[in-house]
Amino acid sequence: MQSTRQRAAIVDVLTEAERPLTRDEILSLGRVKIPKLGSATVDRAIREMRANFEIIGVEFPGQARRYELPAAHEHPHFVCRVCDRVFDLPVKTQLPEIKAPRGFLITGGEVIYSGTCPDCLKKRKQA
Repeated sequence: MQSTRQRAAIVDVLTEAERPLTRDEILSLGRVKIPKLGSATVDRAIREMRANFEIIGVEFPGQARRYELPAAHEHPHFVCRVCDRVFDLPVKTQLPEIKAPRGFLITGGEVIYSGTCPDCLKKRKQA
């Protein structure tokens, strides 16, 4: 895949955010770097970068799909129940060995914690 300024901006946005971002967050933050960054360009770049494992798509119940850079190891995520942002937790996850029910193929797992992020806690205390 050809490296472009737009793809570099997406990697920069994900690196700086240090958390999984939605497509809309990527587009919004990407436009800070490249004001004329197009919606279709971001969609195409995300699709191609996922296909090449340059970014990973993560999904959580009731949440929009998010994207993050590949990590060195499996890690849990934290979902803020106030602002709906998702954060990486800096802990290596060791998923337990389980026997799948007959006919099931397990391809991965996810540990999700939830609560309130520091920004939302701060806003709550100020209110």
